[in-house]
Amino acid sequence: MPTTPATVTAKGSWEPSAPAPHHVLQDAHLPVMTLRESALTNNTAAMQAYVERHGLLFAPHMKTHMAPALAQRQIDAGAWGVTLASVQQAMVAWEHGIRHVLIANEVFDPAGLRWLASRRAVDPSSDVLCYVDSTAGVDAAVAAASAVDGELHVLVEVGFPGGRTGARSAAAAASVAGAASDAGLVLRGVSGYEGGLPGVDEARAYVAGVLDVAAAVRPLVAGPRALLSMGGSAWFDAVSEAVAARPDDLDVLLRSGAYLTHDDGFYEERTPFHRHPTEGALRAAIEVWGRVTSCPEPGLALVAVGKRDISFDEGLPVVRQIRTGPTEPVPARRASGGSAVPTGRGTADATQSVPAPGTVTVTRLDDQHCYLALAAGVALTPGDVVVFGISHPCTVFDKWRQVHVIDDDDTVLETIATWF
Repeated sequence: MPTTPATVTAKGSWEPSAPAPHHVLQDAHLPVMTLRESALTNNTAAMQAYVERHGLLFAPHMKTHMAPALAQRQIDAGAWGVTLASVQQAMVAWEHGIRHVLIANEVFDPAGLRWLASRRAVDPSSDVLCYVDSTAGVDAAVAAASAVDGELHVLVEVGFPGGRTGARSAAAAASVAGAASDAGLVLRGVSGYEGGLPGVDEARAYVAGVLDVAAAVRPLVAGPRALLSMGGSAWFDAVSEAVAARPDDLDVLLRSGAYLTHDDGFYEERTPFHRHPTEGALRAAIEVWGRVTSCPEPGLALVAVGKRDISFDEGLPVVRQIRTGPTEPVPARRASGGSAVPTGRGTADATQSVPAPGTVTVTRLDDQHCYLALAAGVALTPGDVVVFGISHPCTVFDKWRQVHVIDDDDTVLETIATWF
């Protein structure tokens, strides 16, 4: 008697009865998001080796994936801790046992500042920092620290005209540093973000200016070492070059985020490893799997993957693979002792193919649909599975609460949770 299928409510799940381990397409409710274990392993090792070779500290930006399991992997590889963008994100890291946290942002919410200022009382071994770039930020931090009888450790952020946050001149940054020190905050150093600059030369010059500010405010930093923190995704080579002659008592901390999973678009085009291939290489780990649901006219196929499933803000997805019908027709399967029941197209025993460049192209996304333009002579069939690569990891992770790590043979190794 047939078994009644279970009801599954979490996006990207399988039938609960699916064996473990199992193929990514076995009993799958598509779409699903996966990470290739081999790429994660490669990227983790490549970036950690880079920072160690250049004498840098590393706090990968956890806001990219918000997956404590991935953050722990990065820490186990040698990272100092993690970077976050908000107090709420920092709370996720804290609740999962991560005690070295840099909030790469200014914080003004009184409740959030009070939480930050109380961390060392909860765990004296913790190291939690945030940014200030104005005297208003200093005042808010002092009020919060006083309210909980705690202490706040801060970096003064140095920006550039037309950029994001950060004091707009060396003099303004020095003034904020002086105000923070005089007010009783624990000044630890300075920070910057070079990712918004148009090229490696501009980034290098900007980082050199931040280094000058670090030297200028060094007398205000108590303790044997000061800290300078920079971004570290598109221009991390510019950072390492600009700080190569830094003082011995200055630690430089990179906050790279997208490197762990890399991508097939925005970051693949920009990784500094293309300029320095002997230093390492990154591989795209993220794939989103979806099923063709309609081929209503020649040259067009629709896949049940859309803006709610995949990133699109820094470029449309790309087609990495297509999984079509079973490798054996039903009569052959029956003759060889296999099941006579068709397994359907795009299942675990599907044929894998990689389309030639330009023959299967994403042209548009709706909320739940992806439009594929098919070149002459290319045909897809409803039921086929399309495996997409993505551009911009940050805005695909936040669409999933569970992500599956798979081996190169598509076996699911583990399922990890995200906390957005």
